[in-house]
Amino acid sequence: MASGRVSHPKGAKVVLSRLKRLYGAPAKQSAEVEPVERIVLAILADNEPSSKAQTVLRKLKGYYVDFNELRVSRPNELAAHMGSTFAQPLPKAKIILGVLKGIFDRENSFDLGFLKSKSKQELEEYFRDIPGADNYLVSSVILYCCGRQAFPLDEKMLQACKELELAKGPVSLENMQAYFERQIRSADSYAFCHLLKKYSVKELSRPKAKKKAKKKAASKKKTSKKKTTKRTKARSKSKKQAHASRR
Repeated sequence: MASGRVSHPKGAKVVLSRLKRLYGAPAKQSAEVEPVERIVLAILADNEPSSKAQTVLRKLKGYYVDFNELRVSRPNELAAHMGSTFAQPLPKAKIILGVLKGIFDRENSFDLGFLKSKSKQELEEYFRDIPGADNYLVSSVILYCCGRQAFPLDEKMLQACKELELAKGPVSLENMQAYFERQIRSADSYAFCHLLKKYSVKELSRPKAKKKAKKKAASKKKTSKKKTTKRTKARSKSKKQAHASRR
C-alpha cells in the first residue's frame, strides 16, 4: 500500500471552502437518474470531464433503443459510437459491456431501483464479483444513486489533491477516500466530489499555461531581487563615498 502523507485534519474543509469560492456551490444532485445510467456514466467519467461523459451518454442513448441493446453491441461498434471524445474509447467500451453483462447475467434486466435501498456494505458486496466494477464506479453509485457518503476519486482527482496540498507522496486512492470520509460531512460529500472533479479538469488540463505562469513569476522575482541588490550596493557605495569625503 502507498505510504504517502495526508495533510492536517482541517485541510479538506479549507480546500472545500476554497473550491466553493472558485466555482460556487454546485446545484443539488438529481435523484432521478437510474442506477444503470449512473453506472455507465461513472465508467465514461473515470479520468474524464463529467460534461464529456454526459455528452457521450446522451449520444449512446440516442443511438441504442435501451441499455439491453447497448449490452449486446460489439466493443468496436460501441467505441465508434462514442467517437473521438476519448483518447482510447475501446478500453472504456469493453468495461461498459463487461459490467452490463455481469449485471444482466445476475438480474436478467436493468431494473436496478433496488440498489438505492441497499447499505454501503451491501453495494460493495454486490459489485465485488462484477468484472470491471472498480472502486470509482461503486463509490459513484453509493454517492450519486443512494445519496450516502462516498468519495469517487479517479487518478486525476488524486493528482488534484496533491496540487491542493491535501496529500504528499504516493498516497493511494483508498487512503485518500478514507481521509475524506473522516474529515468531510456526509452532507458535503457531493459538493466536494463535484468541485474536486471540476478542479482536476480545469486546472490540471493547463499544465503548460501553469508552468509558463510559474516561470514568469520566478523570472519577475529574480529581476526584482537583482534590482534590490543593485539598489543596496548603490546605497552602500554612496555611504562609503560620503564617509570617505568627511574624513
